[in-house]
Amino acid sequence: MSKHHRDSKHTSGTYHLRPEIEARLPLPCTECGRPVEKGQKWHVAHLIPASKGGRTTRQNTGAAHAMCNLRAGGKLGAKTTNGRRRSSAGAREGIRPW
Repeated sequence: MSKHHRDSKHTSGTYHLRPEIEARLPLPCTECGRPVEKGQKWHVAHLIPASKGGRTTRQNTGAAHAMCNLRAGGKLGAKTTNGRRRSSAGAREGIRPW
């Protein structure tokens, strides 16, 4: 059974890093590479995703445009969940819908 990456508290510490990253803006977006400028909506993003074992450290975080980060987030979890749904759909084939 896989363990969800948000079960551990390491992902909740990004608010401590935000002022440090904001002081270094403009920085390239971790998702699209275009500059994240002061005044834009941005998120603290992981370079190596937390879902793949990336920790919330200065070395593994950077700035990402809010829309880039929201678009990129959750794909691994969705792929896993949707894969489970597809595999269990075949098992329910002989059951009548009520």
